[in-house]
Order: sequence, then C-alpha cells, then structure tokens
Amino acid sequence: MALKPTTLLPLALLAACAPTASHRSTSVKAPVATTAPAASAPAAATATPPDYRGVSWSWWVSSARSRAMLAAFSGSAANIARLRALLTHQDQLTPLQAKQLETALYNAANSPQTAAELVKRRIKAEAAQTEKLYGFDYKYAGKSVTTNDLDELLRTETNPQRRQQVWEASKAIGPTLKPGLLSLRDLRNQTVQALGYADFFSYQASDYGLTRAEMMALVRQLNQELRPLYRELHTYARYELAKKYGVRQVPAYLPASWLPNRWGQDWGSLVTVRGINLDAALAPKGPEYPVRQAERFYQSL
Repeated sequence: MALKPTTLLPLALLAACAPTASHRSTSVKAPVATTAPAASAPAAATATPPDYRGVSWSWWVSSARSRAMLAAFSGSAANIARLRALLTHQDQLTPLQAKQLETALYNAANSPQTAAELVKRRIKAEAAQTEKLYGFDYKYAGKSVTTNDLDELLRTETNPQRRQQVWEASKAIGPTLKPGLLSLRDLRNQTVQALGYADFFSYQASDYGLTRAEMMALVRQLNQELRPLYRELHTYARYELAKKYGVRQVPAYLPASWLPNRWGQDWGSLVTVRGINLDAALAPKGPEYPVRQAERFYQSL
C-alpha cells in the first residue's frame, strides 16, 4: 500500500466522525501487568506491556455490562423528554446552560432507550470487536508477537522486504474485524436514527456544529490548503527513507510500510532528537505506577 500526499490530511479530523471507531463511549479500565520487577532487576529494565490476549471473557463481559448500565441512564426516555422540554426555553437559558443541555441530549442520542434493544445489540457488538482486536494473535516470522513488537520493528528495521512483512503482519487483524465492523456500522446508524440523525457520521459531525455536508466540505478545504505542504513532506520523506533503506529507485508514492507507525500517523523516528530519558526513574516503580498515576489524575478532575 502506498500513501498519496493527501491520504494523511483528513485522518485526524475524520477520526472523530468515523462510523467504525467511537471515542465517545464510556472509558473502560484496562487490565495492567501485575508483576513488579524483581528487586535485583537493573534500574533501566523495560516494563513488560500488558498482554490482552490473556484477558478473561468475564472481564470483557463486565466492561460491556458497565457500558450498558451507563447507556440505560444517559439515554433513558425520561431524561430525553426532560432535556427536550428544557431546551424549549432557550430565552431563559444562558449559552452555557444551553450547551450543557445540548451535550446531554447528544450523549443520550448515542444510547436512546427508546431503541433499547438496538443499543444493547450495539454495545454487545462493540465489546465483541474489542475482544477480537486486543485478543488477536499476531504472527511474524512464524512466531506470536505483540503490537509493541511490531511497532518496535517498524521503528528500527531498515530492510524494505522485512518492513513490508512486518506491516502486513500488523494488518492481519483486518479479516477478523471486517464482518463485525459492517454489522457495527449498521447498528450505530440505526441507534442514532432513533433520535432523528441520518446516520452515525452525521451524529458525530453535529458535535462540531456541522452537518454532514459541512464536515465533508471542511475536509476537502483542508486537503486543498495543505496539499502543497504535504507534497513537499512526502517528497522529502520518500528520498530520505529510500536512502536509509538502500533503495535506488525512489517510488512515486510513499509506501505505507516505510513509515515508523502502523497507521502512518507518527513520523517521529525519521529524525533523532536527544531528550530526557525517564526509563531509569520509572522502572524501579514498577509497570503499574504510570497507570495508577494517570488514574489518580483523571479521578482528581
């Protein structure tokens, strides 16, 4: 797969609107590695990342149940009716109050209990997709590998053929997810249609105060405005990476497997920047420490 200069432009914007990836659902506390490093381990030892392949089915079920309970509350028919009634008094509301009520109604539209059975099916489908994604057994060179292994290889491997193999290994999850994604797309569309949205794309675009047509027009405008810059960036990257990987014939488009990230989102390893190294300070605290600190931060909000 080769990336054209315009391929990467709208990704960040469309990520918020893509019908196959909802970032509005309730956050789920993921399992973390529970084994602290041995006392004799060197201070700079790298913590082992969590391996979701070993997560029990009960964990996925409980997370889906939690989302179902939140959906039942946020999308209850009584809440929707009350919110709509309050929004009829726009002249008595401050802009902030109106925005808060509109946001609550927006959240309700993703889980309307007026279509409770659809919502249950959608949540179940989302949980199933998540289980498949994080439980997938990636293979490279005949061995099971984690996504962290694949990411590290894409950052460091300089052989183009091996890079292509690593990139293809990272995409092997596709056929497993495809049938469920198509079903999930339909369920998400049907869920928000219960509150008057044309489809899930239109629903998420509305969170930015835009219609479907306005969102697409904005994406096309960004494409047009940024295309000259991206053409230069792609040209530079093609020639620099061809030199790095020992390729004499520079391709017309930038191969996706040449980039140091599975999705072409991060080009950071194209340059070497010396910065502070926190590994030595964090390693003695154990692999759970960063997660616990992040949890404390969000709870403090």
